[in-house]
Amino acid sequence: MMACIGVAAYTLNGNERFQDFMASSPDGPAPTIDEAATQTAPPQIQILTQPTIYSSSVVSILKSPDGQFWTDARANSATIKFLIDTGASVVALTPGDALRAGHNVRNMTFDVPVSTANGQVFAARILLKSVSVGAVTIRDVEALVIPEGLSVSLLGMSFLGRLQKVEATQSMMILRL
Repeated sequence: MMACIGVAAYTLNGNERFQDFMASSPDGPAPTIDEAATQTAPPQIQILTQPTIYSSSVVSILKSPDGQFWTDARANSATIKFLIDTGASVVALTPGDALRAGHNVRNMTFDVPVSTANGQVFAARILLKSVSVGAVTIRDVEALVIPEGLSVSLLGMSFLGRLQKVEATQSMMILRL
């Protein structure tokens, strides 16, 4: 299996995959006021097998002077500085950050081929118990530990893709759970 990790800097407006992600909605397009007023469905009884959790957790991250979005996040119990990278398919950690998050790098198997800006390397697959950016927390987040060629950890789509909404403006990124 080949995983791709985007390490090179890019502008969010030029990233078509990010724009497609931003435009998608899991519930489809919202009805207009007129459509909502004319849609009447009979009341239904719904039996829940799991509790429904409603959350209004929202985090706003200001754009840095370098044009990127940086955030301090908690991975397990460690605070790690991440570059938010919508082009990275998974969260990618440096060996030092993986160690701070409680994963012993010496016991890892580096068998996942990864393409980086510096060429192909082999990464180790790990599972982070939780990743939190402010009030937004996602549990059981897949991550890769990149042993070389990665100078900062990347907050990729294995975290971002599980959010309800990710929105980028000219000055900030908004994460909504």
